Amino acid sequence: MKFSVIVPTYNSEKYITELLNSLAKQDFPKTEFEVVVVDDCSTDQTLQIVEKYRNKLNLKVSQLETNSGGPGKPRNVALKQAEGEFVLFVDSDDYINKETLKDAAAFIDEHHSDVLLIKMKGVNGRGVPQSMFKETAPEVTLLNSRIIYTLSPTKIYRTALLKDNDIYFPEELKSAEDQLFTMKAYLNANRISVLSDKAYYYATKREGEHMSSAYVSPEDFYEVMRLIAVEILNADLEEAHKDQILAEFLNRHFSFSRTNGFSFKVKLEDQPQWINALGDFIQAVPERVDALVMSKLRPLLHYARAKDIDNYRTVEESYRQGQYYRFDIVDGKLNIQFNEGEPYFEGIDIAKPKVKMTAFKFDNHKIVTELTLNEFMIGEGHYDVRLKLHSRNKKHTMYVPLSVNANKQYRFNIMLEDIKAYLPKEKIWDVFLEVQIGTEVFEVRVGNQRNKYAYTAETSALIHLNNDFYRLTPYFTKDFNNISLYFTAITLTDSISMKLKGKNKIILTGLDRGYVFEEGMASVVLKDDMVMGMLSQTSENEVQILLSKDIKKRDFKNIVKLNTAHITYPLNK
Repeated sequence: MKFSVIVPTYNSEKYITELLNSLAKQDFPKTEFEVVVVDDCSTDQTLQIVEKYRNKLNLKVSQLETNSGGPGKPRNVALKQAEGEFVLFVDSDDYINKETLKDAAAFIDEHHSDVLLIKMKGVNGRGVPQSMFKETAPEVTLLNSRIIYTLSPTKIYRTALLKDNDIYFPEELKSAEDQLFTMKAYLNANRISVLSDKAYYYATKREGEHMSSAYVSPEDFYEVMRLIAVEILNADLEEAHKDQILAEFLNRHFSFSRTNGFSFKVKLEDQPQWINALGDFIQAVPERVDALVMSKLRPLLHYARAKDIDNYRTVEESYRQGQYYRFDIVDGKLNIQFNEGEPYFEGIDIAKPKVKMTAFKFDNHKIVTELTLNEFMIGEGHYDVRLKLHSRNKKHTMYVPLSVNANKQYRFNIMLEDIKAYLPKEKIWDVFLEVQIGTEVFEVRVGNQRNKYAYTAETSALIHLNNDFYRLTPYFTKDFNNISLYFTAITLTDSISMKLKGKNKIILTGLDRGYVFEEGMASVVLKDDMVMGMLSQTSENEVQILLSKDIKKRDFKNIVKLNTAHITYPLNK
């Protein structure tokens, strides 16, 4: 038998049918996989629903005598019963692709995997790991991939790997025990693989209790983390590799676990309990490993190891505010002293800030964008910002100074009249924010993080330059979803139609895309007259000019030029 699908259950009646249906529909011989259900004393109809699938699935069903309070013990009981060559752990509120077992079996047979990570997809807003599923890989390690960032057990494991190495879930712990289990499997596997051809495992967000979610005390949580550190240090690997793996685990832990920013989230009176438990974990980490972690974590490790909650809290607050007791920048890195009498921490990398585009508006007169800096290690007052337009061929650069700083909301006004002479030098201009601290300059592309874009794709502005017409089109790049500007020559009559509606209204309509104009006063110059009007944008694809007096059709045909608030468009009629 190829697979044992292990399903721990507890009061799962509302959603287990979806899982069982996905198992019954597998494109894989029924005789080649079993479904091992171990129930943790459900008080609803979970087991009755499971029993209805006796004729559809190769079922093994059992129930614990007393409720264990977590999925660890049911998984262990099921693992001991498993007869498949491989086991797949599935939570009862999730489900799998109908091709999961077929594709996994073929992949395992070809590549001899001991642990196989299958691509996950979140449903109903459920977050799932993604970075390790960029591509299918027959063999990965803890150091050349991102697999350390997914320590849930919802993977496929060679059964002999688990049983021969006594890899089971610690039943005395009711949460985070899966991380220890998975790490043990990683460390003992001869080959770890990743299958990412399609979404194979659907992790679903449900209302109410998730069996794998429960409160865990800091003592229990950090005991699991300590055991993981010990497991890594005791692994049958080279010492340097073990230190590197432990450093990467610490990077993961301080970036994504409940430890991240805990001094902001845990009540002040509870923080001594947390720092004591965290300290027990970090004291299991040799100090030599500190040099291998992300540099900004070194002060946190130092104060966690000392169980010094006051200075630990100061470090977290200083990073958030970007303000320090003392700091300087040497060779692009920070040297920081967090409190008087405390040591200097040197060589801390300054991570690029995250830039969010909170507003972007444009017309044929100007582009206005508003940006915010997030998660920057340097506080306001210590840096300057400017917008940079850089040609795609890297030969031309234009800088736009800051117009308004409204509480870290940076507004830039790009006046097209000021830059239109430079635009024809290149068709594509990429938009960057430059942040300068002394002589150090950090450059960040703009647009990937943004509020909702106000325009449909291809909406453009019409520009007149040196007797030629151009369109300026903001767009988002395919690979990285950042904003760029596309500038190209056009033929006016192929791009915009102009019609007289009634006797006092001119309608401009985009023929190939929408065009936006600055609203306000306008005028049309006739052969023997000039008529004032008011220009307004009625839609992305249409502009109307309400004239101050009626004009005749024969006069409309002889319009010489159109004047908008800032730009004149000569019309060759």
